[in-house]
Amino acid sequence: MRRKYGDCIRDDGNCSLCSLVNYGRDCHNRDITKLTWTRMANEMTQPELARKSGVSLRLIQKIENGEASAENVTAKNLIALADALECNPKDLI
Repeated sequence: MRRKYGDCIRDDGNCSLCSLVNYGRDCHNRDITKLTWTRMANEMTQPELARKSGVSLRLIQKIENGEASAENVTAKNLIALADALECNPKDLI
């Protein structure tokens, strides 16, 4: 997995497992979406999630960057993302 920040203390760069991260905030105290958190906990890249879910990479990027909200995506896309991440759709919103 690619490191989110150059000064990352984890060898694998997985923010969801870092001791400096609180749910909803990354180690630089920036917002981290539930989708990002869940994807990283499942050790998936954005392109891998897009392939597995059938949801466009751009939509995943928009949600993770805060340009779109998981609450506002279609139910079909939300369920596809949840299925790919093996979680409940409610966990993503």
